[in-house]
Amino acid sequence: MRNEKGMTLVELLISIVIVGLIIVPLFVILTGTFTRTVEQGKDTQLAYFGQEIMERIRVEGYVDGTSPTTYYCLNDQGCVTEEDPDITYDAVATITASTPTYTTTPSSLEFYEIKADIVPIDKQINTLELVTVVKK
Repeated sequence: MRNEKGMTLVELLISIVIVGLIIVPLFVILTGTFTRTVEQGKDTQLAYFGQEIMERIRVEGYVDGTSPTTYYCLNDQGCVTEEDPDITYDAVATITASTPTYTTTPSSLEFYEIKADIVPIDKQINTLELVTVVKK
Protein backbone atom coordinates (compact mmCIF):
# COMPACT_ATOMS: atom_id res chain seq x y z
CA MET A 1 0.00 0.00 0.00
CA ARG A 2 1.22 3.52 -0.82
CA ASN A 3 1.20 6.48 1.56
CA GLU A 4 -1.13 9.08 -0.07
CA LYS A 5 -1.39 11.61 2.78
CA GLY A 6 0.70 14.45 1.27
CA MET A 7 0.51 16.82 -1.70
CA THR A 8 2.36 16.12 -4.89
CA LEU A 9 4.65 18.66 -6.48
CA VAL A 10 2.16 19.21 -9.30
CA GLU A 11 -0.64 20.00 -6.85
CA LEU A 12 1.61 22.46 -5.02
CA LEU A 13 2.57 24.24 -8.26
CA ILE A 14 -1.08 24.47 -9.36
CA SER A 15 -2.09 26.00 -6.02
CA ILE A 16 0.77 28.55 -6.25
CA VAL A 17 -0.36 29.55 -9.76
CA ILE A 18 -3.98 29.96 -8.63
CA VAL A 19 -2.97 32.09 -5.63
CA GLY A 20 -0.72 34.17 -7.91
CA LEU A 21 -3.59 34.76 -10.34
CA ILE A 22 -5.67 36.12 -7.47
CA ILE A 23 -3.01 38.19 -5.66
CA VAL A 24 -1.43 39.99 -8.65
CA PRO A 25 -4.65 41.82 -9.70
CA LEU A 26 -5.29 42.73 -6.06
CA PHE A 27 -1.85 44.36 -5.83
CA VAL A 28 -2.51 46.29 -9.05
CA ILE A 29 -5.83 47.58 -7.70
CA LEU A 30 -4.35 48.52 -4.31
CA THR A 31 -1.38 50.32 -5.89
CA GLY A 32 -3.65 52.38 -8.15
CA THR A 33 -5.93 53.24 -5.24
CA PHE A 34 -2.98 54.33 -3.11
CA THR A 35 -1.59 56.51 -5.91
CA ARG A 36 -4.96 58.23 -6.43
CA THR A 37 -5.31 58.80 -2.69
CA VAL A 38 -1.89 60.47 -2.52
CA GLU A 39 -2.71 62.71 -5.51
CA GLN A 40 -6.05 63.71 -3.97
CA GLY A 41 -4.24 64.56 -0.73
CA LYS A 42 -1.87 66.86 -2.62
CA ASP A 43 -4.80 68.54 -4.38
CA THR A 44 -6.54 69.04 -1.04
CA GLN A 45 -3.39 70.60 0.43
CA LEU A 46 -3.21 73.05 -2.50
CA ALA A 47 -6.85 73.97 -1.85
CA TYR A 48 -6.03 74.65 1.82
CA PHE A 49 -3.14 76.91 0.79
CA GLY A 50 -5.39 78.83 -1.61
CA GLN A 51 -8.15 79.13 0.97
CA GLU A 52 -5.72 80.41 3.61
CA ILE A 53 -4.37 83.08 1.27
CA MET A 54 -7.81 84.16 0.05
CA GLU A 55 -9.12 84.44 3.62
CA ARG A 56 -6.09 86.49 4.61
CA ILE A 57 -6.70 88.89 1.71
CA ARG A 58 -10.40 89.19 2.57
CA VAL A 59 -9.65 89.94 6.24
CA GLU A 60 -6.68 92.26 5.74
CA GLY A 61 -7.88 93.77 2.48
CA TYR A 62 -5.95 94.16 -0.71
CA VAL A 63 -3.33 96.90 -0.98
CA ASP A 64 -3.49 98.55 -4.40
CA GLY A 65 -0.29 98.27 -6.43
CA THR A 66 1.00 95.05 -4.85
CA SER A 67 0.07 92.76 -7.72
CA PRO A 68 1.52 90.24 -8.33
CA THR A 69 2.38 88.96 -4.85
CA THR A 70 4.08 85.62 -4.23
CA TYR A 71 3.38 83.40 -1.23
CA TYR A 72 5.61 80.47 -0.25
CA CYS A 73 3.72 77.61 1.42
CA LEU A 74 4.75 74.79 3.76
CA ASN A 75 2.41 71.96 4.75
CA ASP A 76 2.93 72.41 8.49
CA GLN A 77 3.46 76.19 8.68
CA GLY A 78 1.09 77.77 6.17
CA CYS A 79 2.04 80.49 3.68
CA VAL A 80 4.43 83.43 4.00
CA THR A 81 5.31 86.29 1.66
CA GLU A 82 9.06 86.28 2.30
CA GLU A 83 11.10 83.41 0.91
CA ASP A 84 13.72 81.76 3.11
CA PRO A 85 16.46 80.30 0.86
CA ASP A 86 17.21 77.58 3.45
CA ILE A 87 13.70 76.10 3.24
CA THR A 88 12.28 73.89 0.51
CA TYR A 89 8.67 74.97 0.16
CA ASP A 90 5.81 72.68 -0.83
CA ALA A 91 4.00 75.15 -3.09
CA VAL A 92 4.23 78.66 -4.49
CA ALA A 93 1.14 80.84 -4.86
CA THR A 94 1.04 83.87 -7.13
CA ILE A 95 -1.66 86.44 -6.40
CA THR A 96 -2.71 88.83 -9.14
CA ALA A 97 -5.34 91.53 -8.92
CA SER A 98 -7.37 93.27 -11.55
CA THR A 99 -10.17 95.79 -11.57
CA PRO A 100 -13.02 94.36 -13.59
CA THR A 101 -15.40 96.81 -15.20
CA TYR A 102 -19.07 96.02 -15.39
CA THR A 103 -21.56 98.40 -16.94
CA THR A 104 -24.30 97.58 -14.42
CA THR A 105 -22.17 97.97 -11.27
CA PRO A 106 -22.54 101.28 -9.42
CA SER A 107 -19.30 103.11 -8.68
CA SER A 108 -19.91 102.67 -4.94
CA LEU A 109 -19.48 98.92 -5.38
CA GLU A 110 -16.02 98.91 -6.92
CA PHE A 111 -13.94 95.87 -6.15
CA TYR A 112 -10.77 94.02 -7.02
CA GLU A 113 -10.83 90.60 -8.60
CA ILE A 114 -8.12 88.55 -6.86
CA LYS A 115 -6.76 85.44 -8.56
CA ALA A 116 -4.51 82.90 -6.83
CA ASP A 117 -2.49 80.38 -8.83
CA ILE A 118 -1.09 77.70 -6.51
CA VAL A 119 1.62 75.47 -8.02
CA PRO A 120 3.27 72.59 -6.13
CA ILE A 121 7.06 72.55 -6.17
CA ASP A 122 7.43 68.83 -6.85
CA LYS A 123 4.98 68.56 -9.74
CA GLN A 124 3.80 71.18 -12.23
CA ILE A 125 0.75 69.20 -13.41
CA ASN A 126 -1.59 69.67 -10.45
CA THR A 127 -2.14 73.40 -10.20
CA LEU A 128 -5.01 75.21 -8.56
CA GLU A 129 -6.59 78.52 -9.50
CA LEU A 130 -8.95 80.38 -7.16
CA VAL A 131 -10.72 83.67 -7.88
CA THR A 132 -12.51 85.95 -5.43
CA VAL A 133 -13.49 89.60 -5.16
CA VAL A 134 -12.47 92.14 -2.52
CA LYS A 135 -14.18 95.48 -2.08
CA LYS A 136 -12.01 98.56 -2.64
